[in-house]
Amino acid sequence: MTLTSRRRLRLAAATAVAMLAALAPVTAASATSTDITAPKITATSYKQWLVPGDMKWRGAFWSATPAYTWSSSDNVGVASHEVQTWIGNGKGSRLGVSTWSSIAKYVKTYSGTRRSLHTEVGEGEQACQRVRAKDAAGNRSPWSAWRCTHAPFGERTVDGAWDPTSFSFKLRNTGAANDRVATVPVRATGVRVRVATGPTRGTAKIYIGSTYLGTVSAAAKRSGSKYVTFRKASTLSGWIRVRTTSTSSKSFLLTGLWAIRPTAGLSTATIGYPGSQGETDSGNPPAPVTSADGTSPRITKFSFTPAWPTKRAANGMYRAVATWAATDNVKVTGYLYQEKFASGGTSLFANGTRYTTSTSLTEMPDYRGDTTCLRVRARDAAGNVSPWSGWRCSTAPITVLGGNWASGGFPEIAGDPWVYAAVSPRTSDQTIDRYTAKSLRLKVRTGPTRGKVNIYVGGVRFGTINTYARTNGSRWVVLHHDREARGRIRVVAVTKKAYVGPVYLVKDTAKAVRSDIG
Repeated sequence: MTLTSRRRLRLAAATAVAMLAALAPVTAASATSTDITAPKITATSYKQWLVPGDMKWRGAFWSATPAYTWSSSDNVGVASHEVQTWIGNGKGSRLGVSTWSSIAKYVKTYSGTRRSLHTEVGEGEQACQRVRAKDAAGNRSPWSAWRCTHAPFGERTVDGAWDPTSFSFKLRNTGAANDRVATVPVRATGVRVRVATGPTRGTAKIYIGSTYLGTVSAAAKRSGSKYVTFRKASTLSGWIRVRTTSTSSKSFLLTGLWAIRPTAGLSTATIGYPGSQGETDSGNPPAPVTSADGTSPRITKFSFTPAWPTKRAANGMYRAVATWAATDNVKVTGYLYQEKFASGGTSLFANGTRYTTSTSLTEMPDYRGDTTCLRVRARDAAGNVSPWSGWRCSTAPITVLGGNWASGGFPEIAGDPWVYAAVSPRTSDQTIDRYTAKSLRLKVRTGPTRGKVNIYVGGVRFGTINTYARTNGSRWVVLHHDREARGRIRVVAVTKKAYVGPVYLVKDTAKAVRSDIG
């Protein structure tokens, strides 16, 4: 074969390969780089009005965790979802577009398979959320519309009513002045009330601050209830006041009270992302000084203690203090720190990044099995940052104030960390609340009259503890399981009586270390 013939054959083969490649079907993977089709949010849902039955007592406040749900679609699949949350609370400290809760300003990223999110809403609060989808090529859908849920005011944020219960307040003519209900100060555009109606019911006037909203008549031939909503075009500030105008023979029973807060400007709020590009939550690091300094600082000390607190602070919560130090060839100018919070009932950790010039921080884990974790890194004048320190966590025990046991013996609440689940042979005790844990750290009383006890989380048995000893005493026990379990903490006696407590919940650390916070 001549040289010219061999060249012709090679050229023909190359042409054939090119034609086959052009005819080959385009796979999802190959389309990723040229994909310009944005995903879509197809539906969102959030319960608009929480009712007293949705609220749960947390030891010092009422709250609920309603589900914000969504669905999405994309031509090659959704890679992740971004959710933004806004919370306006009952005391008016974070109601404006420019003032946010510690997590509300930021967009949180979740997996593409995620379809719901639970955000805690306290009594009298309003939470709003929106979502958008992102595909593998980086295309983002438009933001969905904001959806909001409203929680009713409860006994902790309402006073002045005659004969109150948790979410019901009765008003009547008291002679010198008619009875009234007053909430904490709010910023709101209106209120929604639910009142009991019937032949013995009267009327009441409703105000926000000094602004009169309207009068509600609860008179009816038959007993029942009704909802009434008042709105204004502008935002009002002050106490929500409900004042009866009834005669002494009539009463006005308020069975639900909600504040309607302004949300018109939410879409114009600045959006940040947790991590190295969004470290502006509680202060902006100063701009780096232009220099040739390429040496990064180094964290030399970091602690967060106590890891297992047993003494409450004056407000009833547990206190843990973080301290750190660092060195640098020139000067350390500040520190970036990240926080993670996991409530007793979930292992999903919220997160955020903040800047500070301080070398210490006081955090307060809650009193119902909550966990708070911190890590820190240093920053110098040139903008160099040290590696992150390891995570340090502090976990509060389950106490009488939150998630207390359904039966058994308890010590006095004030200042005492012990929560005894006292069980007789072949009987059991369990918590009222449901919790999530992969490990349990607990203390048991030991002695000659004590016996064996099985410990469960829901239907999963974590282990058996023998509390027998020749002399009376106590000891710490740690129980592990190969997977995280959820349910009530149950103590089941096998032989003699056993005393268990306090109990600490240890979350799944693999879920706790999130990949979206740097």
